[in-house]
Amino acid sequence: MKTFYLGMLAILLLTGCVGPVHQMAKEGNAPFIGGELIHDRGKSNRLVLQTPNRRYEANGFAVEHQTDLAVLRKRYFIADRKHWDRIFAGLDAGHEFFSIETIAVSAEGPELSCRLIWASLTKPAGVCTDQTGAAFPVRFE
Repeated sequence: MKTFYLGMLAILLLTGCVGPVHQMAKEGNAPFIGGELIHDRGKSNRLVLQTPNRRYEANGFAVEHQTDLAVLRKRYFIADRKHWDRIFAGLDAGHEFFSIETIAVSAEGPELSCRLIWASLTKPAGVCTDQTGAAFPVRFE
C-alpha cells in the first residue's frame, strides 16, 4: 500500500512539473501541418509551427497574465462580495486571460509574427503573420 501511494505521489510530482503542452489543430487554409505550444515554463516556453517544407520555432517568450479587475469589480463587488474578494486575492483564476506575442524563426531565415490569446480553462488560438503580410489562423488543443 505504501508503494502505491509513493507511486501516485511520483506521478503527481512529475506531471505537475510539466507546463501546459498544446498540440496544433488544423485550421482552415493555414499552411501548417503540425505544431506545439509549451508555456508557463518561463525561459523554456516554446512555440513550434511546421509547414511541409519549413519548421518555425520561438523560445523563451513571455506569457502575459491579465485580469480586467475594473470589469470584474463592477460585476461582483456589490452582487457577490465573497466572490470579488477571491478574485482580487488571486484565488479565483477563472477570470484570467493569457496572451503571447512572439516571432517564430525558421532555419532558412523567414519569420512568423504570432499573437495568441486564451481565457483560463480554454485553448490558445490566434494568428501568425508572415513577412509578406499574409495572416494564418492558428489553434491549439
